[in-house]
Amino acid sequence: MTTPTHRLVHIGIGRFSRAHTLPLTQRAGGWSVEAFTGRSPDMARTLEGQGCRYGLIVRGADGDEVELIDVLDAVHPGDDTDALNALLSDPATAVVTLTITEKGYSAGTDPATSAVARVAAALQARRAAGVEEPIALVSCDNLTGNGDVLRAALVECLQEDDRAWFDAHVDVVSTMVDRITPSADDSAAAVVAEHTGFTDAAPVVTEPFWEWVVEDSFRGPRPAWETVGVQIVQDVTAHEKRKLRLLNGAHSLMAYAGQVAGCERVDEAIAHRDVRALVEALWSEAKSTLGLPADELDAYTRALEERFRNPRLADQLIRIAADGSEKLRVRALPVIAERGGPQEAPGEVAALAAWTAWTAQRVRDGLEVADPRADGIAEAARLEDDAQRVAAQLALLGVEDDQALVDAVLAQEERLASIAAAR
Repeated sequence: MTTPTHRLVHIGIGRFSRAHTLPLTQRAGGWSVEAFTGRSPDMARTLEGQGCRYGLIVRGADGDEVELIDVLDAVHPGDDTDALNALLSDPATAVVTLTITEKGYSAGTDPATSAVARVAAALQARRAAGVEEPIALVSCDNLTGNGDVLRAALVECLQEDDRAWFDAHVDVVSTMVDRITPSADDSAAAVVAEHTGFTDAAPVVTEPFWEWVVEDSFRGPRPAWETVGVQIVQDVTAHEKRKLRLLNGAHSLMAYAGQVAGCERVDEAIAHRDVRALVEALWSEAKSTLGLPADELDAYTRALEERFRNPRLADQLIRIAADGSEKLRVRALPVIAERGGPQEAPGEVAALAAWTAWTAQRVRDGLEVADPRADGIAEAARLEDDAQRVAAQLALLGVEDDQALVDAVLAQEERLASIAAAR
């Protein structure tokens, strides 16, 4: 076996990276891979304890397929800055991929709490070591212009005299990623053992569908991802906008409206008549903003519906509902603006209303709202006047003094209340 001459380092080894980018890197072959955890070191201990291997369960409607993923050479705790500095100071390290969630890009400049700050410090170590080989940083998180977001966060962390070196030696690459990865259920380990004989404490469950579109802006080497179906393109914008507004937009709508309607899983939500009608309205509005062929968009939403209806994936709406104040501002608000206002985008307004109604009820019931603006959400929910409450909630999305949108959200909240009453 030929020893790989190039290394990829991955930051943030959660479910998504283990279901998407790492298996594709394994299939492309020829690269050494080391990874770092996010906030908790637990996954490093678990994977290191089982030889850095894990089982990937592809859960189709008719059965499971299982693949053992063994591309990882080592997994480090996220706070092991010595290991990260050493790896990025090695000329063999040519690519760094990141899945640190949307919140990770706004975590500040302190390496103790920010993965981006740790990467910036490791790049400074690479410069200090005199490494001239180019390195590419590849954002694989689900946010618009993820490469631009990563670049801005990194520059904020760099010293002024590092920036010229950064521009000369570091490529920051945007991508569009798509694969649903729900939490593994209690049977997942048994499924891996049955298919492979491997005892797995960290199995990953995913869907058959996947898509990865990568911007072609590497000056140095990269894995031959295109040989396994990854699209390498000049501009990922059209792909990411399609996914953000159709898949992610529908996910957010179902996460909140589905729970208001009494559903717990995605397959239940898309099968609910009223929720499905809201999704169709959202899709119709979003399609009109994308500038892509109608038949292509129709095929995409048909594929989405098939994915959503997969009863064996059982993605939990409460999981998708997290961080709504971050997600809705990029999934719903731009469509409303491009359509010409709330009266022209009732489906997108329904997504906002489902969020305002659901979060307010969660707070009133004494339940957690997983969101970076949870304190503001709780404060808004305590307002007795509904118009003031909705205005305060929309302000958390960056919307100020928009009475037309407040009125439209209140009207959609009434519609959702009738759906809840019919449960």
